[in-house]
Amino acid sequence: MRYLQKIVTTISFGTAIAMTMLQIPAIASTLVRKNVIDLTPQEKSDFVNAVKTLKTIPGTNNKNVSLYDEFAAIHNGAMTFDPMQLGGLVMLPQDTPSTGPATGADAAHEHGGFLPWHREYLSRFERALQSVNPNVTLPYWDWADPRSVDVIFDPNFLGTNGSGSTLIIEYPDGRPTIRLDGGPVVSGNFSEADGWTLIPDLNRNIGTAETLGTSLTRYLPDPNAPAGFGFPLDQAETDRIVQSPDYNTLRRFVEGEITINADGTQTECLNIPCNHNLVHGLVGGSAPNPNPNETERQILTFGTMSNTPASPNDPVFWLLHTNVDRLWAEWQNNGRQGSEFYAVPGTEPYGHNLNDRMWPWDGGDSIPGSIGSTDIRPYLPVVSPDDIVRPIDTLDWRSYGYTYDTLVKPVPETSSTFGLLGLGALGAASLLRRKRSYPEQTHLNSVGK
Repeated sequence: MRYLQKIVTTISFGTAIAMTMLQIPAIASTLVRKNVIDLTPQEKSDFVNAVKTLKTIPGTNNKNVSLYDEFAAIHNGAMTFDPMQLGGLVMLPQDTPSTGPATGADAAHEHGGFLPWHREYLSRFERALQSVNPNVTLPYWDWADPRSVDVIFDPNFLGTNGSGSTLIIEYPDGRPTIRLDGGPVVSGNFSEADGWTLIPDLNRNIGTAETLGTSLTRYLPDPNAPAGFGFPLDQAETDRIVQSPDYNTLRRFVEGEITINADGTQTECLNIPCNHNLVHGLVGGSAPNPNPNETERQILTFGTMSNTPASPNDPVFWLLHTNVDRLWAEWQNNGRQGSEFYAVPGTEPYGHNLNDRMWPWDGGDSIPGSIGSTDIRPYLPVVSPDDIVRPIDTLDWRSYGYTYDTLVKPVPETSSTFGLLGLGALGAASLLRRKRSYPEQTHLNSVGK
């Protein structure tokens, strides 16, 4: 009897995973994504355990690759469609080019599809987590909150800074010397000693294609770093993101290509990136290249998060991008919902216009290239030919079944009869939402999610 129960449990868990990866409709309810600093100890533990579990489940395509590794491979593959990375500051070495209509532009970055692509990507990862534990949602890292760093990089949550390596970058033109202290994460959660082992082919340096090995690597800035070179990021600048006048400005601002100053003028973020790009660089460690002759590597990158294709190998990636999605949702929630508040159709490279198919949910139209000599395809998940997603299908975040704590109205006080009635109504509404299924969400049906 115990053996039979074990078989039934295994089949049930496997079915849940398959439903997630194959996008079979499941019971839906509106879940709230919370600021990481507000997670309870149990919520932190559940999130960590779900992430680690995905690392132990065989992939849908290659059983030697985990489900988590398949998500990392998708991000790697998206960046092979254009070897010019980080706004042309780095040339990604590539033995085999990509093919298909997506070729010529990064499938996930530097154009209009940055926000829609990552919204879809995050949602699929969140559903994979929920197949392990249905109560788990993606928390977000408010990078302007000074309390966040200590919460995130706790050894019992997402792990500590790396150690064992000191990098000194000196500049012949008199710029201040940069010192980076870090290296592999050697203890605590998400260290190799803890069982968090990376696939070397999916953990490569963006500028050299050399592998960073099997360990998660971080070079967090000194806590006393001057403003602009450490955490937290500027609160006033972050506030201006959700005040962006149009979608293109918003996308470039939050991704980190530009900043909008207090007087409304725009400044290009070149050797020192901004916002999303800056967080990648600060966690993984990066610096302007002191060698002016090395034009294909104007930025030096060292750790897992700063080497952007490999960055989902660091669980911090998901918190960073959930914050990006939150800021977009807040911008949309301020009277900017609908396709008219997206980039002008026809002006972006393929995959980034409103009705373009986004790789890898494009019916197999495009094939990614290599990173150096590494063929990404054996690491990718199985994607059904009818699993099609376009930017237009991602515009309503609520149709995915989540919202953010910053978009939720406060619950009424319970000290009055009206407050108690309000709580009862909220409870009833929540129960009704839990009884609803994804088929009622038209975008999930129409794009094969």
